[in-house]
Amino acid sequence: MSSVLGLLVILLLALAISNARVKSRLKSLEDEQRKTRDRLEMLERRTQGDAEKDVAAATDGTAKTQTGMPAGSLGPSAAETIVPPEHAKPEDAGKTSAAVKGPPRAFVFTATLMRQFGQWLRQNWTIALAALSLALGGIFMVQYGVENGLLTPFWRVAGALLLGALLVGAGEALRRRYGDDTTASTRSLPSVFAGAGLVTLFSAVLAARLLYGLVSPETTLAGLVLVSILAVALGWLYGSVLSAVGIIGATAAPFLVGGEAESGWLFFYYFAFIAIAGLAVDSVKRWAWVSAIVLIATATAATLLYVTTGGLIHYAAFLALSWLVAVIIPVQSFVPSHAGQTVLATLSGLRPRADFPTRIVAAMTLFVSGAGVLLSLNASSVTEANVAVTLITLVLGASLIWMYRAEALKDIPLLPAAAFLAVPVLQAVEYGPLFSHFAAARQSTTVTTSATSFITLALVLSAIASVMAFWRMTRSGGDARAAFGFALGAATFAPASAFIFQFLWSPTAAFGDYLWSLHILAVSAIMAVLADRSLRSADSAGRQLRAALFAIAALSMLALALFVVLTQTALTLALGIVVILTIWLDRRFDLALIGVFTKVALAIIAFRLVASPGFFWAVASGTSWLAFVEAYGGTLALLYIGWRLTVLRPRQSVQVAIETTTWTIAAVFACALLQRLVPDEPGLLAAVMAIAMLAQINRLPTTGRWLRHFRVALAVLFGLIATALIAVPLTITNPVLFRFNLVTGPAIFDSLALSYLPLAAVLAIGAWKIGNLGRRLRIGFICVSSLLAGFYVGCEIRRFWRGNDLSVPGVTQPELYSYTIALVVVCAALLLVSFSRRSHVLRKVAMAAAGLTIAKVFLVDISGLEGLLRVVSFIGLGLALAGLGWLDRAMNLRWNRSSGQPDTPGADGVS
Repeated sequence: MSSVLGLLVILLLALAISNARVKSRLKSLEDEQRKTRDRLEMLERRTQGDAEKDVAAATDGTAKTQTGMPAGSLGPSAAETIVPPEHAKPEDAGKTSAAVKGPPRAFVFTATLMRQFGQWLRQNWTIALAALSLALGGIFMVQYGVENGLLTPFWRVAGALLLGALLVGAGEALRRRYGDDTTASTRSLPSVFAGAGLVTLFSAVLAARLLYGLVSPETTLAGLVLVSILAVALGWLYGSVLSAVGIIGATAAPFLVGGEAESGWLFFYYFAFIAIAGLAVDSVKRWAWVSAIVLIATATAATLLYVTTGGLIHYAAFLALSWLVAVIIPVQSFVPSHAGQTVLATLSGLRPRADFPTRIVAAMTLFVSGAGVLLSLNASSVTEANVAVTLITLVLGASLIWMYRAEALKDIPLLPAAAFLAVPVLQAVEYGPLFSHFAAARQSTTVTTSATSFITLALVLSAIASVMAFWRMTRSGGDARAAFGFALGAATFAPASAFIFQFLWSPTAAFGDYLWSLHILAVSAIMAVLADRSLRSADSAGRQLRAALFAIAALSMLALALFVVLTQTALTLALGIVVILTIWLDRRFDLALIGVFTKVALAIIAFRLVASPGFFWAVASGTSWLAFVEAYGGTLALLYIGWRLTVLRPRQSVQVAIETTTWTIAAVFACALLQRLVPDEPGLLAAVMAIAMLAQINRLPTTGRWLRHFRVALAVLFGLIATALIAVPLTITNPVLFRFNLVTGPAIFDSLALSYLPLAAVLAIGAWKIGNLGRRLRIGFICVSSLLAGFYVGCEIRRFWRGNDLSVPGVTQPELYSYTIALVVVCAALLLVSFSRRSHVLRKVAMAAAGLTIAKVFLVDISGLEGLLRVVSFIGLGLALAGLGWLDRAMNLRWNRSSGQPDTPGADGVS
């Protein structure tokens, strides 16, 4: 059966393509005759005095037109009248579209066409009803036979065949005598009779098998092929009415005739033959809408038949055949040669629009790919689901290899590629037959090869597809955009399949960690080979970019394999090694794009050491000190090596990323170390959140516009969390406000330091190191840091004089004087810093602090001092204030002497 079917399909395609060219030449001869007649009528209308001159001009124009020369004296308007576009030869279509500016002429179902159809229907409604009545009469004759039942089934079928032949003969007789569209009184009548005859013939052949069982399936198929060939032959001779009647009637005939469910599979191939016939007619006539009608009608009928009766394998065969003929027949070539604009470019608004054959291929590819995905979900068995996947795979392979010469079809592989990746995603989400079979085997004690074969086969097919896309990349010629598109597809398709299976199917439970990692490493090796081949390419223009894409894909697969096999600490260290490897590859081969992968790897490392498992894993009691030091210390060492490599070959964005990640992890490491020594301090968590906030702010200059908004939102979120966390030691657990919040630990390095100093240090370092903070934000960070540090110093002074309970009432005189000394030291430090940096702002702050200190002394300290202690205090305060005044004047004199020099530190010899 399969051999007969294949032979018939090949025979029908060969007949359609070979006869198309013969019929086109016959049609061109008829057009030449008609053009000569029109030319003579035009010459008769001219004046008698210019007749001889016009005849000579027309004769010269005819000779030049037949030899391919311009029309000469007839002028452009006459030439366009003589050779209208709708009667041009199919092989000249490309020349016509190239010569005439604007979009191609084949437009389907436009508003103008629908208005013309409505006008024709209003004027010729009797003709349409006649076609419908004749077609239904033939169908009902086949179905019911003679009402009194005198005829046997054989004679009923024979009568239907005879009726169909008579109707076709009547239509042909009318066409030969009056034509199909030339005589007004008989226009479209030949198409009506011939179309009704074709519908009757189709119905008779189907009834002979489905109703009465008179013939075998093979004979039925052969009969349908013969009727289809007759329909093709008649379609080349008649107008579009015959095609419409034949297509709609032949498609509707099986639903009117009926039949047994056991032979329903035959209808799928029957609808495929109708599609072949309609496309073959339209490949010569170039009506365009006929091709759309036949594909829509047959696809709808086959889909309804599948929904009603099932038969997934035969429906998949129909999809494959209809897609194949939709690619081959419109361009009359077994190898696709579609030229012009792509559909993707047309959707982007580029002009000219894609040609009609290109749009037909895109529409059928979309339909077949989507149907394949749905079939894989609705399949009743794993075998049927595999058939659906095979259909998508064949379409993908054909679009990559078979269509490589078709310039207008270079975007078609996107559709089956998306469908191929959608299958495992939807199988896992909707619990399809493939995933359910795998899940059942994964939960059992023994996993069979059949349960895991789909994953292995899918990875192999995706790797082959990536190699095919790489091959198409090398055949892209001078089209840099197409070459990059195929390179991007080749670099992402197989890795995307691996990621989908890893995170949606959990294959390690069935394969085991090491066996599944070998699958991933195989994909990584293929990507590495493609990267090497790209570097060896002769195309120096885009070689580095394409090699970087494949290098990123290989490194991604390597990282995924490490994720599968290694423990948490080992995985983090492995990612650090991958960062070093990417930086070295960039330095060795100048692969700037690989910096994207470096940034992604750094983000993953930061996420693992900060968030998950991150800080909470580091401070957990179950985490050993060795694992803690290995994770953070080892990663910092690896990041330092990577930073040194970026210094040797600067990449600003990568260098900023690795510096940000290094400082972030170092800060988290320090906070986690302190938390392990003294647990339960929310101030440390606030410092961690502040580090994350500053890391996002530091990355803003090297971030795109849309990602910038995301980073700003993250920075605000981390800042709010840090504020909420630091509010706890300032309010609820504040040792000064509440009695039971005792200070623990040795002096200076106690619980006070853990609560307030980490956040103060983080904000101070951020204000110092990050250059894109902005003036207001920098001042805000400095103020918050200073207040936290000042509060810590004040609490330490109080603890020195009052003990661990800082909430005791009152303040002793030595304690007050200690605060004063601390303020004087701060003022002096601020003055020294302002002098070294030549900062008028810092000098004003220092003098304001000095004024605050004086006010404290006179308003608070002196009131409690007596005797010699008061004298010593005043003398000490006076000396301190004198020293501050002298320092301020010295700074003014030095700055005034060097006012003509640049206002930079060290310009006058003092730094």
